[in-house]
Amino acid sequence: MGIPFNPHEGSTVGIDVDPSYFKVSTETWKIGEEDQATNKETKRYFEYNLTRQILKILEHDTEEQNVSEGNEVTEDPPSGEKRETLQEIESLPSDLLAVKEMEGEDKIYSVLWDFAGESVYYETHTLFLTSRAIFLLTYDLSRDPYGKALSEKKQERYRVIDDRIGTKTHLDYLDYWMTSVSSVSSQVKDREVHSVLPKTLPCVFLVCTNADRPSGGEDPKVLARKVYGELLKKPYSTHLCGKFEVDNTKSSQKPECPGVSRLREKIREVAKRIPQMKEFIPIKWLKFEKKLQQFLNNGHQWITIENARKTAYNDCQIHDDEEFKTALDFLHDQKILIHFDNTDELNKFVFLDLQWLIDVMKKVITIKPYDDDDDIEFEDLWLKLQEEGILEEKLLKHVWGPLIREHAVFRSLIEIMENFSLLCSWPASDDFERYLVPSMLISHPPEGITQLIDSAQLPSLFIKFNPGQVPPRLFPRLVTQFLLLGKDDFWSSLNPQLYQNFARLYIAKDDRCSVVLLCHSSLIEVVVHGGNDSFEVSCAQSVLGQLLLLLERMRKGFFWLKGMRYQAGVLCRVCCPGKKVKFCSKHRTNKCEREDCLHFIPESEMRSARLPRFAVFCCASFEERHKSVRQRLGQNLERESGGT
Repeated sequence: MGIPFNPHEGSTVGIDVDPSYFKVSTETWKIGEEDQATNKETKRYFEYNLTRQILKILEHDTEEQNVSEGNEVTEDPPSGEKRETLQEIESLPSDLLAVKEMEGEDKIYSVLWDFAGESVYYETHTLFLTSRAIFLLTYDLSRDPYGKALSEKKQERYRVIDDRIGTKTHLDYLDYWMTSVSSVSSQVKDREVHSVLPKTLPCVFLVCTNADRPSGGEDPKVLARKVYGELLKKPYSTHLCGKFEVDNTKSSQKPECPGVSRLREKIREVAKRIPQMKEFIPIKWLKFEKKLQQFLNNGHQWITIENARKTAYNDCQIHDDEEFKTALDFLHDQKILIHFDNTDELNKFVFLDLQWLIDVMKKVITIKPYDDDDDIEFEDLWLKLQEEGILEEKLLKHVWGPLIREHAVFRSLIEIMENFSLLCSWPASDDFERYLVPSMLISHPPEGITQLIDSAQLPSLFIKFNPGQVPPRLFPRLVTQFLLLGKDDFWSSLNPQLYQNFARLYIAKDDRCSVVLLCHSSLIEVVVHGGNDSFEVSCAQSVLGQLLLLLERMRKGFFWLKGMRYQAGVLCRVCCPGKKVKFCSKHRTNKCEREDCLHFIPESEMRSARLPRFAVFCCASFEERHKSVRQRLGQNLERESGGT
C-alpha cells in the first residue's frame, strides 16, 4: 500500500476489517484521496455495471430494429428481466447515461482483513474464513522457524501473565494457520489454469517479512525456502502459491522491495483466474447489496430476515424465495454480511456490521482488566470466568448490554457462538443459564499429569488428526459434549477436573476409575485409569465408541469441521517407548518427541491382524523389525465380538 513501516505499531486485536476497496494492480494499492469506506470510483461500481447492461440491451434493440426494417414485424414486449433493468435507467446519474463505451477489462478490487496472531483470538477466526479469498500468511524471518515462540501474554482480571507452558515453535503457528485455511478448501476444476492457481483453493502466499535481518544472519532467500519447504511436506501444500521475501526497511521507498512488487503482480494474476471472477452476478443482487449497505450506513448493525426479504422483493425485484436465499448465501460467502439458516433461531437475523460482530465476540473470549469504576457485584463472576471458564448469563448481559438491546438478537448471537464453539451451554444445578467459554480455560493441569498417565495399566488410546493438527476449538467442545452424553448414568457426580487441553472425568459405576483426555498438537490421548482389569477394558471400549460417535456427529453438524479426518489407534511401543522415537531418520536424532515422527498403529490395522496372540509387527524400527507389538488391550478387542 506504500505506507512507511512502523516498527512500534501495536498488534492486531481480534480481527480488523478495512472496509476500503483497493484496486488490485501492479502499482501501489491506494484507496484514493477520500479516506472513506469506498472511493468515488468504487462507490459507483453498481451503477457502472448497470449502465453496461443497459448499453448492451440498447445495442441489441438497435440491431433487431435494423434487421426487421422494411418488414411487417410486431415488436414483442420486453421480457421481465429486461423490463426491470430498463426501469433502473431513471435512477441513474445523467453523466453515466452519457457513457458511450465501457472499459474492456473489469477492474478488480480487494477488501483487506487483518487476523490477529495471538491464540486467544483464534476463537473468532473460523467464522470469517472463506474459500473466496486470497490469503497472505506472514512469517517473521528474524525468528528461528524451529525455535520456541515467545510465551504468549494472557490478560487476567488484575494482571497480565506469561503463558510459559506448552510453548510452540514458530513453524507450529504456521501449521495452525494452514490447517485453518484448509478447513474451507475447494478443488480447482479448470485444469487449464493450474499453471497459475494451486490445486486447491483458497490460494495462500507465504510472505516472509524482515528479510533485512534474518535469523542467524542466514541468507533470507535460503531461510524463506527452508520454511516454505516445511509447509510443502504437509497435505495442505496444495494451497500454497509461492513465497516472497520482504525487506521492511524499503517500505514506501524507491526503488521498492522486489518482493513486494512480485507479490502484487502475483495477487493480480491469481485474482484474475479464481473461479468467482467468471461468475455472472445478477444486477439485482448488486442492487440488493447496495440497499443493505444503506441500512448499515444508517446505523443498523443487523436487520431481521423479514426486512431483508421485504427489501429484496420491493426494491430489487427478487421475488423468488430460492433466489433470495441464494443471494444471501452469496453475500455471506463474500463476507459482506453474516447469515446462517441452520436453525430457526439463527435464521432470524442478517448481520451487516461484521466489525461490530467481531467486537461483540471479543467481549466474551477475553477478560476485562479491573477498573475502579466497575460494579463490584460482578467481580466474583469475572473471577469465575477467569479461573473456571464458566460464564454466567448475568455477566454476559452486563457485558453485552451497551451493544445489544433486543433479547431476540441476544439469543441469536449466543446460538452463533455455540455453533462455532466460542461458548457452549454448561450443566448447572440451578435454573440459571451458564456457559463454558473454552478459550477461558487458560490454567494448565498439575505437573503430576505425566506420572498419572504413565501409571495407567492400559496403554493410551490416541485419536490422530490429519493433516497434522487437532482442529481449533474442537477439544473443549468435545469434552463438553462427552459430559452431556453420559451425564445421567455414565459419569459420576464428582466434578470433572478441567484445564487447558486436559480433562479428567470420573466413572459412575466405580469412581476410582477415571477417563483422562489430553489434547496434543495433532493427537487426543485417551487414558482409562484405575479400577479392575476387566472393567478398565470394557470402559475403554465404551469411551472410544462414544468419542468416535461424537466426532462424526460434529463433523457432519459443523461446516468448519467438514474436512476433519481422524483415525483411532495406539503408539508403537517397539520403536517409540515413552512416546519418543528411538532414532528419528527424519531429524537424525535419538529420542525425537515430534508427534509427526511417532509410529502410529491404526485401530483398523490392529483389528485386521490374524496372527497368533494378536501380533502386529513394527515396520518403523531398523534394528527391531522382527519384534511384534502386543497390546493387552488389543487382545481383548480381538476377543470381543462387536466391540469397538
